[in-house]
Amino acid sequence: MTKLKKLQVQRKKALEEAAKIVDLAESEDRDMTAEEVESYDDFILAADSLESRVLRQKKIEESLNINDAIEIPEAEAVSGGVPVIMQDPNRGFGGMGEFAIKVAEVYSNNQIDDRLQKMAAATGMSQASGPDGGYVVPPTFSSDIYEGLMGGSESLLSQVDSYTVTGESLTFPGNAETSRATGSRWGGVRSYWLAEASQMTTSKPAFRQIKVEPQQLAVMVYATDKLLKNSTAMGQYISRAATDEISFMVGDSILNGDGAGKPKGILTSGATVSVAKETSQAAKTIVAANINKMWARLAPRSWNNAVWLMNQDCLPQLDGVNIVTTDVGGTATAGGFDAKLYDSAKMTLKGRPIIPIEYCPTLGDAGDIILADMKGYVAGLRGGVESAMSIHLRFDYNETVFRFIFEVDGQTWLSSAITPFKGSSTLSHFVKLAARA
Repeated sequence: MTKLKKLQVQRKKALEEAAKIVDLAESEDRDMTAEEVESYDDFILAADSLESRVLRQKKIEESLNINDAIEIPEAEAVSGGVPVIMQDPNRGFGGMGEFAIKVAEVYSNNQIDDRLQKMAAATGMSQASGPDGGYVVPPTFSSDIYEGLMGGSESLLSQVDSYTVTGESLTFPGNAETSRATGSRWGGVRSYWLAEASQMTTSKPAFRQIKVEPQQLAVMVYATDKLLKNSTAMGQYISRAATDEISFMVGDSILNGDGAGKPKGILTSGATVSVAKETSQAAKTIVAANINKMWARLAPRSWNNAVWLMNQDCLPQLDGVNIVTTDVGGTATAGGFDAKLYDSAKMTLKGRPIIPIEYCPTLGDAGDIILADMKGYVAGLRGGVESAMSIHLRFDYNETVFRFIFEVDGQTWLSSAITPFKGSSTLSHFVKLAARA
């Protein structure tokens, strides 16, 4: 058994053990015990860790097999019923640039590279005119774009609670709790203090469904024939342009999406809490009370995961939120703070990281600063980035067209903010500051 197969088997076993715990609780028509929840979480964490190791090992094994796949004689062009050219993740090409140049040569001098012919035959395209269906970009190049999309703290998608969707959609059972008041916790579970010989009263939880149905996001990138002649520049340009555009649109929809053919955003969710401005607060300002009140509205279990998302226009305001120490006459004393909320050296606010993003509204508009636990947002992804290229669309401009499609959907885990057991101020994973116009 190969190392990759062993890792895949270990991951499967971890998921099966997690499923057994859930099945046992369901068969007994009860919720999981604290011990079962802890065991379930351990198995899921193990499976997630193994998934990362599987992806890394798969990439290593594919890369190690590239040269052998290219050098297999024509007589042995099929292995296990699959053309060898299709087993090589690069399809025999050294990079995006070389692949693009060979496609362009088909049109410039009618020279069809042998690797393109094999790809056309393997995918059912016409060998005489491979681009009739658009040459499919080799999967390794598509994977490189996908990894770029998911990397870096500036990518909101890399921070949310994401799942792979293999079918048309993915549905989660969700707690229908909207209040922590007695009789409402866990969607309707209630306990009673029993007087001697009194009868117990029944209760049951209520659930809601959370459905994610990946929507298609498409980007088309034009490349001139002149650019195609530079293999290195070509690969860098296409990867950077496609990655940045997809990342931008996905990030914007996670924050602002209306849910119509795209993810439902944080700012449009009914679960996001809004903190009003202070009485007589000046327009386009952020004061200490805003920050403290936003923190008070964040669900306690989100404190350790929270980040501050804000428009860069807000940054100059942050120095003013620190409360300076004063003497009895109200004059500021040198070098002291009664409350230092903002740390410019560490880029933190109340100890949590600040992430400037351009999707937030500008200073003074509602949502220009958001306190967010991004694990409170669920996203469903269908595979990686699907890629193809063709020259037909921009033939008269001497340009080749690259098309990339990414499928994603998402929404906040909560459908509404939660009313606490005592107190009327609702809590949530997401808290925004209201407009200060």
